[in-house]
Amino acid sequence: MKISTDTIKVLQNFATINSNIRINPGTELSTIGPQKNIFAKATVAETFPREFCIYDLNSLLSLLTLMEDQDIEFGDNSLKITKDGGEFEYFYADESVIIAPEAGKNIAVDNYFQFNISSTDVQMLNKAAAIVGAKFISVVSHKGKVTLSVGDPKTAGSNSYKRIIGDFDADFNCRLAVENFKVVPEAYAVTISKKKFFHFKHDTKALEYWLAMEPDSQV
Repeated sequence: MKISTDTIKVLQNFATINSNIRINPGTELSTIGPQKNIFAKATVAETFPREFCIYDLNSLLSLLTLMEDQDIEFGDNSLKITKDGGEFEYFYADESVIIAPEAGKNIAVDNYFQFNISSTDVQMLNKAAAIVGAKFISVVSHKGKVTLSVGDPKTAGSNSYKRIIGDFDADFNCRLAVENFKVVPEAYAVTISKKKFFHFKHDTKALEYWLAMEPDSQV
C-alpha cells in the first residue's frame, strides 16, 4: 500500500492537533486534541486494512516522507516501510497510552450563523495573529453587522485586524484561541453553533474541524 501526498498533508495537520492517533479500518481518519477542544476528521483515498495506534505521529511521518514511492505493509504488531530493498519497521502503540476519539465519532451542527473563508483568509488570520501577537480570533455580531477580527478583546488598545463578513439580526460574541486554530490553510464553510463551537467544512474535500469556543463566548 502507498500513502498519497494529500493523505500525508492531512496527517501532518492532525499531528499539530495531537501527536497520538488511532487509525481504524476503512477510509476515515480522525483526531482529537488532548484537551478535547479540537476534533477533526477526513475521508482519504486509501483504505486502511486494520486498526492500529501510533504514539508519535510526527516520527512516523518523518519515515513516510524520507523517500518517495514507498510501500507500506500493515502487520499484527508493526508496519513495515520498504523501498529499494531497505526496510523500516515501526511498532504500534498500545491503545491505553494514546488519546483518540471513538470510531465513527460525529458532532451534529446547527446552522446558527454561516460564512465562508478562502485559503487566503486563513493565511491572513494566521499572519495577522503572529504580527499583532493576538490571543484570539473573534466573530462578533452587533447592530446587524458581523465582524471577523484578530486581537485581544480583553486588553484595551491592543493591536488588531478586522473586517465585516456579513449581516445578522441577533447579537453574539464568539472567540477562538489562536493556539487552537489548527486547520489546513484552504477554503471552508464556517458555521457558528449554539453549542459553542466553530465548524469548518472544506469546500471540496471531506475534511472537517470542530473547534471549541472560549468559555465566555456568548451565542
